[in-house]
Amino acid sequence: MIGCFCNKDSLNDTLILNISEEKPIKIDQNTHYSIGFDKNNNVCFVNIFNFSKYTNLDKNYFLFNEQLSKIVSDVCKIDLSKYVNKNKFVIGHIDECNEINGTHLHKCKVNVGKEMLDIVCGAKNARKDLNVVVATIGAILPNGKRIKKSKLLGIESFGMLCSAKELNINNKKFNDQGIIELDSIYTIGSTFNDLF
Repeated sequence: MIGCFCNKDSLNDTLILNISEEKPIKIDQNTHYSIGFDKNNNVCFVNIFNFSKYTNLDKNYFLFNEQLSKIVSDVCKIDLSKYVNKNKFVIGHIDECNEINGTHLHKCKVNVGKEMLDIVCGAKNARKDLNVVVATIGAILPNGKRIKKSKLLGIESFGMLCSAKELNINNKKFNDQGIIELDSIYTIGSTFNDLF
């Protein structure tokens, strides 16, 4: 998944495409762009300088789309299509939800279609048999945070159950007091962005 950031003020009008967490070992740079490559020659990041001359975006964070793909191809002469992997935000179903003693946290077993994920969640409305939005490992939230495997109170967590606020969604349909609660009509494992 590609995270896209642009801020004309603090980033000097630079588009930053965050593609992986791998450490770049080679950087190709000129006056128009810089591209970082990892040890396997895969692209880690792309920066395009003076980005406003290619398009006018008034947001700091946005999704990678066909317009951006074309700009990257025209300016940098590279194709990022192989890095636009399947969406990391999917519909999940909480099969188990157990309170972690002495905390407000729950240890959930969440079915995301192809696998079952252990996810620690602090939302009050987390409960068994709820359909939810799951940010899986590698997902990038609208605030730029990338979801990683983590450990809370010694318990491993492999994703995050998302609230509308965390996904920057302003939709009265979704509960704004906790994680998003979805109707059971949606297919477990399907891509959240394709549905909403």
